[in-house]
Amino acid sequence: MIYLQTHLVVIAVVVVVLAAVVAYLCVMGARRLDRLHQRILANRDALSRLLVRRASETLLLAREDALGARAGTCLTEVANASVADSADQLSCDGLDRRSGAAPASDPVDVRRCLEKASALSRAIRDALDDDTRRQLAAREPARARLEALDATCYRIQLARSAHNTDVTQVRSLRGTALVRVFHLAGHAPEPEPIDFDDDTRYDGRGY
Repeated sequence: MIYLQTHLVVIAVVVVVLAAVVAYLCVMGARRLDRLHQRILANRDALSRLLVRRASETLLLAREDALGARAGTCLTEVANASVADSADQLSCDGLDRRSGAAPASDPVDVRRCLEKASALSRAIRDALDDDTRRQLAAREPARARLEALDATCYRIQLARSAHNTDVTQVRSLRGTALVRVFHLAGHAPEPEPIDFDDDTRYDGRGY
């Protein structure tokens, strides 16, 4: 009888310990998912602001004589088209619900916004070849405007890369048995990567 009671106590202790371990893993997993979701949203906000800034800086640079009338006009038209679109329409996964019960973004609007972002990247890449860059760098305020645009373009690449890395981590985490069994992701939709051409250097060399 004493042996049986001892055995039951041991089993009970093991069960409690296992339950505590599982609970701890669930809490840590849920917190990690939440942190990743928040980072994704923060990177989207940053990317939205940077895309608007890039368009504005492109408009300033397009006024420089070193670009030539044709390149300047092309940059102006593409940048204006980019500004006219909502820079918030970067994903239609519905992850962002901070503004209330707003519906997910229209996939058509998202696709159009990303296409215009890609178009501006290509326009910048085509207009700012090595010779044009040297001419712009030789005078002020063209040099400062070029440096500001390059810095913003680089930050766009960083923000998009960080966003997509976090999306990959979330998808991997959501695929684990612990998250699936205990529904740790809740009702949060699965985030989607943001894909568009963000390379703005001549011949696609990037940074």
